[in-house]
Amino acid sequence: MIIFLLISCSQDTVNTEVYGDIEGVVIDAKTDEPIRSASIATSPGTVAILTEDDGSFYIDDVPTGNYNITARKDGYSNASVSVAVRESRVATASITMRPTDEDTSASTDDLEANVTSWFNRADGDSMFVDVEYSVSNIGADADIDDYEVYFEIKTDSVSFFYDVAGTDLKKGQKRFREFSKYIYTATATDVVVLETWVKE
Repeated sequence: MIIFLLISCSQDTVNTEVYGDIEGVVIDAKTDEPIRSASIATSPGTVAILTEDDGSFYIDDVPTGNYNITARKDGYSNASVSVAVRESRVATASITMRPTDEDTSASTDDLEANVTSWFNRADGDSMFVDVEYSVSNIGADADIDDYEVYFEIKTDSVSFFYDVAGTDLKKGQKRFREFSKYIYTATATDVVVLETWVKE
């Protein structure tokens, strides 16, 4: 009898994990000053540390991959950024935190209004001026809930005044509007934006 002995061998594959580092700084959005002792955490989790006096932090030996880095500190809203950690490289993160008591409401400075065109229009013995204008929210932080624009319609003899109201002008948004104003028998020589108002 012949016996065949079958011997099998297996070789385990060893996966070697590779690492990189993360460095960053936490800044106050209002003053541009560094924020010390802000709590720094990552997701997926690595370590939890505090920023130095100059707002900086450093996390070494981080497994490669994508991470969200979150900064927390009393008196500020939490802020997060994303970084990609690569082998033997340092990923950088700049985190800007806003004070929770910062006033982010809209102001009159956020509203820009311009007359884009106008013309006189006769209707029988009556005269009207037709005006087209634009309003823009040029602010960086807040939507405008309510606003008003005041116009002056100049003639050779007297000035006429007209105001319009609007709502819900989102930051960065621009609208075009128009109106007609009865000016009796006068003829308009110019139409200008006199003043604007924004509910704060």
